[in-house]
Amino acid sequence: MLIFAQEREKEVAEKLGPHPLYYIDSLILTTDEFQKFDPNTIARLTILTDTDATNRFGQAAKDGAIVAETKTFARKHYISYFRKKSRSYDSVYMAAKNDSTFQYIINDKVKVNNFEGDLATIDDWLFISLEILTADDLKNKYQISNKSVGILITCKRPQNLFNWNSKF
Repeated sequence: MLIFAQEREKEVAEKLGPHPLYYIDSLILTTDEFQKFDPNTIARLTILTDTDATNRFGQAAKDGAIVAETKTFARKHYISYFRKKSRSYDSVYMAAKNDSTFQYIINDKVKVNNFEGDLATIDDWLFISLEILTADDLKNKYQISNKSVGILITCKRPQNLFNWNSKF
């Protein structure tokens, strides 16, 4: 069973065994290391139970797995993905050298804070298209004047994600 951690904590905790595997940014951590991790740096948290956990991590995850991605890791993931999916995105990214001047918009929902996990969730199954918007487009359609490039992403909505309708 695959559960995104935005579900109610009690429901998620009940699906885990007593000794789940903790995995952050491709590294396995001990329970103590995981508990010391700054939750403000986490972009996405996924809970794997049953065969989803053991298929991915083997018997070490027989009690489930908690898989976290930091905002930095998620950002690298979605930037790499969008650069491969869109030559236009790749061009504006290469010119800017980073995405700090970009305003991300998913299905007409402007992303402001803690959006890295939402963007990193987009994969080939969800992705439909990506359009580059000019500063004028941002100003006229979205009343955004502090960003120079708009990234309008159209995608399917992942319904297994808690509160998906407000994010996508």
